[in-house]
Amino acid sequence: MHDTADTICAPSTPPGRSGIAVVRLCGPGTLPILQKVCARKAAAMPLAPRRATLCPLVRPVGGVGGDATSGETPGAFLDEALVTFFPASRSYTGEDIAEFSLHGNPVIVAALLETLCGLGARLAAPGEFTMRAFLGGRMDLAEAEAVHDIIAARTLYQAQVAARQRGGALARELRPVKDGLVEAVADLESAVEFAEEDLPTASRQATLDLLDGICRKINGHIDSFRRGRVVREGFSLALVGAPNAGKSSLFNALLGRERSIVTDMPGTTRDLVSEEAAIGGVPVRLEDTAGLRDQEGAGDDAERLGMERSRQAAIDADAVLLVVDAGRAPTAADRGLRDRLDALGVALGVVAFNKSDLPPCMTEEGKRRLAGAWRHLDVSAKTGAGVEGLRETILGQVMGGAGAGADGPLVTNLRHRQALERAQGHIRRGCEALAQGLSEEFALMDLRKALDALGEITGETGTEDLLDQIFSKFCVGK
Repeated sequence: MHDTADTICAPSTPPGRSGIAVVRLCGPGTLPILQKVCARKAAAMPLAPRRATLCPLVRPVGGVGGDATSGETPGAFLDEALVTFFPASRSYTGEDIAEFSLHGNPVIVAALLETLCGLGARLAAPGEFTMRAFLGGRMDLAEAEAVHDIIAARTLYQAQVAARQRGGALARELRPVKDGLVEAVADLESAVEFAEEDLPTASRQATLDLLDGICRKINGHIDSFRRGRVVREGFSLALVGAPNAGKSSLFNALLGRERSIVTDMPGTTRDLVSEEAAIGGVPVRLEDTAGLRDQEGAGDDAERLGMERSRQAAIDADAVLLVVDAGRAPTAADRGLRDRLDALGVALGVVAFNKSDLPPCMTEEGKRRLAGAWRHLDVSAKTGAGVEGLRETILGQVMGGAGAGADGPLVTNLRHRQALERAQGHIRRGCEALAQGLSEEFALMDLRKALDALGEITGETGTEDLLDQIFSKFCVGK
């Protein structure tokens, strides 16, 4: 971990040319450096806190100070920028911060950073501004991680979920759990303190009931990770089916634009075609695969290689969409393909009976038998009928039966889920010790470990290595 007593600087906007670039300066040397870089008379042009001020930026003569007698800071002109000074009491990190909004020319940005470093600052490490905000008590660790998620969001919905986490939603949800654990620890410590009086059986049972309720709450948060992971990371969906079932047409319909080549000739798609989209605000990687024939050795070498890649895509994907041509009678090949997906270990899937705009050739009972345990519905890639319902069905299956709108408090971070699982394990071991009539001290040891595990989520407990690991994933300047 870097020295937090240093003054740091970094660009907060992406590299490259743009209309504007923002450079941040943070730390105890912010104001003295600011006074040397801004070519202005302090009395005539005061730098009001939290107010943008137009200032010429210069490189001070000799790389250090200016002419103290004149009140001016002479030197090479760098740029004219809007400078905003945030005093420590009301800044992002809890330290003095200055932000320079200047022309987005990489040469100018580099010159300003060189000047700031020459006056005593150093370049910030990735995530160092947010780490200082955490260490300064401006946010807990879960909120700090949500800052990264907001920046990395690929859809507005992802950004909204991350913003709720940034607002402390997870800490608020965990507060009753922690309070209950503290209450249980206090009761058991009282029993140990007054061991000669013995803890009544009813009190021990009441503690067990309290801990059981806490475990159920933690389990609810753990279960929410299935949806939270999908919201945070997105998912992949492989479209598979027999040749000419309409996979490419349905791929284009889900994508909302023409991406895959569509013809009436079976086997048009010979290789994987992948594209990013969003369903219900959740990113999804759609994969259009080559048609799978019932006979493994059928077709030429290119088609056989395409079919092998289709099978691998079905195995690797988070979910599979089996496209069946409902405009003809079901065949043994259709049923064999469905069985083959089960044999490949594909557990999460939806069956789309395509071409519903044509006269039906399959009965509802036949569709149910072919779909088996998978959800199924009728769609028409040609007219768009049922496509929106298909999107909702796919998302509901991936998110465990709940749509994107049923978010509530979500655990979106694997680190948080693992900490919750450790806490739950310690609580259960503590309950076992109490149920077996062992001394309260055995249970207390596990309950304190459970509190430590929960504290890792918000940063109340943890290690320096953990902080370095988390913040190293951030971009520089945040």
